[in-house]
Amino acid sequence: MTHTDSIQWQLEVDKKDIAYIVSIFDSYENLAIVRTLDQSKGLIQLMISPDYLEETRKLLDSLATEVPLRVL
Repeated sequence: MTHTDSIQWQLEVDKKDIAYIVSIFDSYENLAIVRTLDQSKGLIQLMISPDYLEETRKLLDSLATEVPLRVL
């Protein structure tokens, strides 16, 4: 799958939560790849396969009950 086949979401999170969010997504193989865009501002990007869009949305909703995050 090429980069253009993915859906990108940018999130704003507390910078202290970046490592936790990355570890959560790493444990769900193939759901999404997390990139840190600006650690000091807490900006991350999710690169999501269209096949896993709904599962990623559900995981983010669940994660939002634990850590503050905002989809940009």
